[in-house]
Amino acid sequence: MLNQLINVFWTIVSFILVGWYWGEYFSERGSLWMLYIILVVSVFAFNIPAKWLSRLNLSTKTRTYELVGIRAMRWLVQDGMLVNRIQQKLGKKHKVISSRQSARSYLGKIAIQERYHYSCFVFFTLSAITAIPAGKLQMALFISFWNIIYNVYPILLQQYNRLRIQRLLNRVEGL
Repeated sequence: MLNQLINVFWTIVSFILVGWYWGEYFSERGSLWMLYIILVVSVFAFNIPAKWLSRLNLSTKTRTYELVGIRAMRWLVQDGMLVNRIQQKLGKKHKVISSRQSARSYLGKIAIQERYHYSCFVFFTLSAITAIPAGKLQMALFISFWNIIYNVYPILLQQYNRLRIQRLLNRVEGL
C-alpha cells in the first residue's frame, strides 16, 4: 500500500506539471494533433526491444550509478529504503530476494518500470520541445528539470538494480 501511495504521489505531481503545459497549449492553439503524435511516439518508446534498451545503460559498474546519486534516490521510491524502514517499524517483513526465481521475477518487474519511465521520458521531452516554439521557455526548462527527477533517475535506478541482481545471480549460479 505504501509503495502505491509513493507511485501515485510522484505520478500526480509529475503529470500535473505536464498537464498544466498542455492546458495552456490547448487554450492558445486548440489543436490536439501534436499531443496525439507525442502520445503515439511515447507508446512506441515503451515497446522498444530490450536489446536496444540495454545499449542505453549508463555503465556496467554499480559505482558509476552511485557517483551520480542513485543511493540517495533509493530512499524516495517504491520498494526503497524509506518504505522498508517504515514497514519494519510497522512489523511487516522486508521483501528479500531469496531465490533465483524471485530474482528473475524482480528483474521482470524493474524492466517494466524502466520501460514506463522511458515512455514518460519521451513524452516529457517532446512536450518540453513543443513548449519552446510556443514561447514557453520557462515551462520547457521546468519540464526538462522534472523529467530528470521523474524519469532519468528512475531509469538509472532500474539499471543499477539490474546490475546488482545480475551480479547476485552470477554468484549464485557460479557456485
